Amino acid sequence: MLDFLHEDKAHVVGLSLGGRIARSFALKHPGRVHTLTLANTSPGFDALTPEEVLKFVEERKHRTPESMRRLLGSRARPGAYQALLGSFTALRNESYLKTLEVSVSQDRAAPLEKLSVPTLVITGDEDRVYPLELTRHMVRRIPRAELVVLAGCGHLSNLERPEAFNAALLDFLTRHS
Repeated sequence: MLDFLHEDKAHVVGLSLGGRIARSFALKHPGRVHTLTLANTSPGFDALTPEEVLKFVEERKHRTPESMRRLLGSRARPGAYQALLGSFTALRNESYLKTLEVSVSQDRAAPLEKLSVPTLVITGDEDRVYPLELTRHMVRRIPRAELVVLAGCGHLSNLERPEAFNAALLDFLTRHS
């Protein structure tokens, strides 16, 4: 996309799987990334025990309205749950499951210590997918990373608390423009 837009660098932002993709892009092409923002993501599946990986996969294979509701924190904005259901309804389940399978098997041993761009990590203190302690461990591995924890927020911080998410992101981008 950067080549198509004739841009040398970009501020790269990714949430959850998108965060892992953004992280991998920044590691592979550090000269193309001005800043990196990782939201509600993980350092890779090697950070989880085999049992935790199995639980992760099973919870995503068997989505229910209640399991979807658990993705959100206690202070999610009105309408966040309906927006979440709408986005999952739009997914092609077969493609989603293939992405899940590949993600779990291939997202291993990311050398976070080699990230060389300013990095912001945003998470919610109620994220049940990637708990706060896992995020803190990831932040400690990234040189000069900044951590923002949104109170009452679950796994989808940009959907649940868009004003707080945008304020944190814009502050970071302004300081690194």
